Amino acid sequence: MRRPMRIWWARPRKLCALERPGGGGRSHRPERREGELEYLAERGVRFVISTMTTRHNLGAYDRSGIDWHHVPVASCAEGAAALEELLPVLRRELRRRGAVAVHGNRRTDFAAALCAAHLHEAHDLDPLDGLARAALAGLEVTPEAAALLGVDYAAVQPRSRIAASTSSGRSVTT
Repeated sequence: MRRPMRIWWARPRKLCALERPGGGGRSHRPERREGELEYLAERGVRFVISTMTTRHNLGAYDRSGIDWHHVPVASCAEGAAALEELLPVLRRELRRRGAVAVHGNRRTDFAAALCAAHLHEAHDLDPLDGLARAALAGLEVTPEAAALLGVDYAAVQPRSRIAASTSSGRSVTT
């Protein structure tokens, strides 16, 4: 079992965003993928949303007994329609037992944006805070991801948030 290198549990034991299990692009390793899928299964992941432009890993999910949904997203800049398509899928799947994982290939910005949008919709968490939490967990958050959710990218950056929180007296984790 192997914990994915970049993973954000947006809702503990319920929803996570991560890099493609096994790594993305040329760094992909099948043995790493198997270990990371075991990690996800041990934590109750029963459904995966893949936003990769290719169908890689889908057969591995079938072999692992994990259901999946594939919606190719080329970039966050082109992701508005996919975001609208996937939010109802998340709503439906998160009502069921078990957890849901969302991943891209190497880029994790759309997965982070989708989870942040869900947290806003379902739990009234400011999308800025959701993206900041994703960035703190190690996911890539790009200006395009911030624009997709209508937030200021500069405010997502950890240094900006720390500076703002110390001047206001507000905790960075709230």
